[in-house]
Amino acid sequence: MLGRLGLGAGPIDALTRAARVADARVLATIDRMGAPAADVPAAEAATGSYLALLDLADRAGIAEDLDLSLRLPTVGQQMPRNGGKIAYENAAEICARAAALGATVTLAAPSPAAVDAALATLAELRRDVPATGVTLCAALPRTPADCRDLARSGARVRLRPGAPGGAGGRQYAACVGILMTGSGYPMIATRDPRLLALTTRLAVHVGRRRDSFELQTVRGTPGRVHRRLAADGYRTRIRAAYGPVPPGRG
Repeated sequence: MLGRLGLGAGPIDALTRAARVADARVLATIDRMGAPAADVPAAEAATGSYLALLDLADRAGIAEDLDLSLRLPTVGQQMPRNGGKIAYENAAEICARAAALGATVTLAAPSPAAVDAALATLAELRRDVPATGVTLCAALPRTPADCRDLARSGARVRLRPGAPGGAGGRQYAACVGILMTGSGYPMIATRDPRLLALTTRLAVHVGRRRDSFELQTVRGTPGRVHRRLAADGYRTRIRAAYGPVPPGRG
């Protein structure tokens, strides 16, 4: 069950899953889950874990095109004193290391209240590492406007669905259209074959190359459709997570 959800015991397990799907030409995002840092030592420890993960990927020969999902609260963002500054400095170190290895970092906003802080940090990080991206929840009322702003700026944006059973199906499709017709790098995370088909049709309509966007799983292993898309030359990506699951994961 844990494997199907993309959850594993530790970084070695997550990287092993990343290496395994690479044989099918599928890329991977590693999501290190954990609680928000309550103090500087905890934020530094989390930062060290992200850096160690990148070093492990480099030694295994799979760092290039690997993506890390970075949860800013784990590196200090919710600390009451200077949390934003501490999180930015820690994230900047992680992003710089990833860029040096050919990997990328995608910021996660674990709750609606965290979106503003994530986008502000993204803008700062992209000054030095333009490939830094962010995950947006399609179900939030603000997301279409955020997609427009980020698409105009050329950002990497991962679009994920909302909570199971929640609203946002039509809005998800609208956001896909905004991102695919913009100048950024869309990362469409869905298992819905209709949305995957919509994305590929839009790519043809606007003249996007198959390597200028991604079709991602929400979590877990790639299904039949994602494997077929990878075989057809589309960039596809799974999410392999490890660590304790925090509340309101994104």
